[in-house]
Amino acid sequence: MMIRLILFVFVSCASVAKIHGQITVYQDEKGQILTTSDSYATGRQTTSTASYIKVTFLGNPFFTFPVWQEGKVQLDRAGKELDCQLAYNLVTSEVLCRFAGDSAVKVITPELFTINNTTFVRLQNSIAGLEYRTYFSLLHNGPTKLWMSLSNQIEPRNSAEEIKTRYYKDLNIQGIYRTKTKYYIQKGEAEPKLINLSKKLLLEALSDQTEALDSKIPARQLTTNDLIDAVNVYDSLTVEERKNLAHLSKEELFKRTLQPKITYPGWVGKQGIYGRVYAGFEVDSQGTIKNVVILSPDNVGFGFTAEVKKALETLATVDPSLSGKYALPVAFTYTNKKETSGPHVPINRLPDDRLDGRRMLDEVVIPYIVTTPITTSREVWGYYK
Repeated sequence: MMIRLILFVFVSCASVAKIHGQITVYQDEKGQILTTSDSYATGRQTTSTASYIKVTFLGNPFFTFPVWQEGKVQLDRAGKELDCQLAYNLVTSEVLCRFAGDSAVKVITPELFTINNTTFVRLQNSIAGLEYRTYFSLLHNGPTKLWMSLSNQIEPRNSAEEIKTRYYKDLNIQGIYRTKTKYYIQKGEAEPKLINLSKKLLLEALSDQTEALDSKIPARQLTTNDLIDAVNVYDSLTVEERKNLAHLSKEELFKRTLQPKITYPGWVGKQGIYGRVYAGFEVDSQGTIKNVVILSPDNVGFGFTAEVKKALETLATVDPSLSGKYALPVAFTYTNKKETSGPHVPINRLPDDRLDGRRMLDEVVIPYIVTTPITTSREVWGYYK
């Protein structure tokens, strides 16, 4: 079966700087899936003119074969699922779609899509303060989530693969598409944490139940099912603890009195500046809030941390039965009604290792809304000292 798509392919080699062109994905009579590119190469050492070249790769840049599969897409979280034919490119993370009655291939960016009985969700993350999105598949959906992401990249063949494919002498085989799988554990609403198939890293990610989990996780290279089983056991161990712990976020007096005490610094909002602050504090046996500290980087000069700390330090006492150590996230969000992109919500999160045993409370949101056009907006976070 042959699947023909228009796709730009880039390959580096000794004499060719880059190639691009039309590809064909097919399965030969031996059952091997191959991807052939009928391409034009540019940047040769001997000439500046483009020349034709045909290269072949073992495997397939897409998630499935055949490439096109019946599936469903949801273009936004509030929208409904739509039926269409899908092709998911694991090299570029592009989702290609063909709707019924329309032969045109569209590149879409859905919030979620299902292909080959696997659902992928578009999650927001950040690298070095820059926002990006990628697709994850949810393997375990509980208080603790286990996510998986997939990607393909071209690599050289190993010796066994070269021997196995030695009968392809008439093909210009340049490499093989290999699928890379990454796993992430997400506790509650915290940012997903990258792990691998090792017992050590898994126990580090689930460190609050290390003793109980140690005997239940095999001391070998783990499988995907091992990860799912471990997270399921972890949730069963902690679910009763979560049920029995009183939660300060549900204490009406705390919620009702805290938010009005926090003010968005007006001069900061007028400049389109927004951010998130994490404050740590304790409630003693008398219900008094004390030992207020800022856990996130101190954004000196913007006033966010000062507002949160002042509000907590001036709160009335709370129910003494809620004594303990807490971490409170406060998001200062910025909305410009002249923009169509919606509110600017901070993306930075506090790493788990900075909680120091504190229980995370529900986030308090302090909005700032303007209607005057501002050329730029930015999130502030700072650096840990």
